Amino acid sequence: MIDRIRGRILERSPGGAVVIETPGGVGYALTAPLSTSLRLPPEGEEASLYTRLILREESAELFGFLTRPERDAFDILISVSRVGPRLAVTVLSSLEPPELARALAEQDLPRLASVKGIGVKTAERIMLELKDKAGRLADVSAAGGGAGRAEPSGPHSALLSEASSALQNMGYTRAEAEKALRGIAPPPGEAGDAALERLIRGALMALASGKQ
Repeated sequence: MIDRIRGRILERSPGGAVVIETPGGVGYALTAPLSTSLRLPPEGEEASLYTRLILREESAELFGFLTRPERDAFDILISVSRVGPRLAVTVLSSLEPPELARALAEQDLPRLASVKGIGVKTAERIMLELKDKAGRLADVSAAGGGAGRAEPSGPHSALLSEASSALQNMGYTRAEAEKALRGIAPPPGEAGDAALERLIRGALMALASGKQ
């Protein structure tokens, strides 16, 4: 079982596709939730991800997570009937483990149903089947704590972190801020306050238009 991968990032995209080359020269393609992909360093730098290998009759797919709580939440989600790994990643791209645990504990159906690709019926199924696991998910999230979260590295990752914090100070949730910042990048050569301002402005436009 592949439990963790460490190596150089060959490719990465805001959509969650990541290719990591291990020291042995093997490149592993992984799918990661938004909460992980936004915090990865730029291509060419090193990263370490917790992994989960999903085997099917005709395929094998590897999923990557920056923290153990994210992976544990993924495992809990795919235990729900008709919730596959891709859908679990979609949920975690909108709701990080503490937010998901809170939604389940409070039976906040609208919050869960608002996740793109979920819908009311699937949200109801998740609520029903994970009702007794809300406490476990909360424990998993708490166990991760602040120490379990890797800090962003690289200049662009640092800018994304600053922009996300600024948006949260404006009243947006962390998930909303990170979704709005997805795919926005300052022009080559632009850095500092100008780049940060451009990221925030682009995210605010996305939030206002509802396209995030």
